[in-house]
Amino acid sequence: MAHDESNWLVSYADMMTLLFGFFVLMYSMSRFDNTKFDLVRKEVAKYFGGNIKEVSAALLAEQKIMNILKGSGDLNGVEIIKDGNNTLLLKFDGEVLFDSGAVEVKDAAKPNLRRVVSALRSIEGVNKIAVEGHTDSDSIQSGLVKSNWELSSLRASSVVRYFEESGVDAKLLSAAGFGSSHPLAPEVDKAGASIPANKILNRRVVVAVTLDDAEAAYKLQQKQFSKQLTKEEVEHQQREASLQEKMKQAQARFDEAQKRHKEQQEQRRKQQQLDKLQRKIQDLENKAQKFETDLNPPAAQ
Repeated sequence: MAHDESNWLVSYADMMTLLFGFFVLMYSMSRFDNTKFDLVRKEVAKYFGGNIKEVSAALLAEQKIMNILKGSGDLNGVEIIKDGNNTLLLKFDGEVLFDSGAVEVKDAAKPNLRRVVSALRSIEGVNKIAVEGHTDSDSIQSGLVKSNWELSSLRASSVVRYFEESGVDAKLLSAAGFGSSHPLAPEVDKAGASIPANKILNRRVVVAVTLDDAEAAYKLQQKQFSKQLTKEEVEHQQREASLQEKMKQAQARFDEAQKRHKEQQEQRRKQQQLDKLQRKIQDLENKAQKFETDLNPPAAQ
C-alpha cells in the first residue's frame, strides 16, 4: 500500500490555523478598553459579594488640595466645598487676598495661592477654572474704582492673572465679577440694621474648578487595582536595591582586580622571557669567550 506523502500538509495547515488564532487572541488582549474594564470590574465585585466604591473627581481633587494646603499650616479664610461630582469650589475671604478697596493680590496671600496652583496642576482632568469676584453692598469709597461691579471683576482678573503667571494653562481660565448680586447672607436684619459679619462673609473670591469626572474616576480605578505596598515591603525593596548596588560595586572591584592580576601575570611572563633570553645571551657570550681563549692562548713569558 502506497504511503500518502501529502498528509503532512493537513498537520501543517492545522498548526498555522492555531498560530493565527493565538496571535489574534494576543492582539485582542493587548487593546485595553476602559468601558469594558469598568463593566468587568463591577461584575467581579458583584460576583464576590462586594461593591465598588465610586469616588467622584471632585472628592479626589478636594483631598489633594486639602493635603497641599494643610502643609502650609494656615487654612484661615479658605474653605473648600464639593459642588456635585465634578465641581470643586475654593472660597477665599476677601480680606485674605486683598486689602480694603485694592484690586491687586497682596503679598501675604501669594504663598497660599502658590499652593493652590500646585494642587490644581497636579489634578487629573481639569476642564475649567472660573474665578468669581464678589463684594458686599457698600458703596465704593475709592476714586480708582467706580462700582462694586468693577471691583469684583478686577479682583477676579487679578487672581486669574496670577494663576496664568504661575503656570496654569490660560485656556482653562476665566474671570467674572458679580458685585453684590450674589450674597451668601443678608446684610441687614428685619429692623434694617446693618450686619457687619455678613458683609465680611459676602466679600469673597471663589475659584470654581470643573473636572472631567470620568477621567478622574478611571485614574482612581487604576489606583484601586494597583497593589499598594506596605511599609515593610517598601523597606524590603529599598534594602534589596541597596544590596544590588553593593553587589554591582563588588563585582566591579573584582573585575578590576582580576584585570590587574592578568596584567601583572602577563608582565611577569614577559619579564621571565626576557630573563631567559638574557641568560642565553650570557651563556653564549661565555662560550664564545672560552673558544676565543682556546684559539688564542696567551703568549709564553
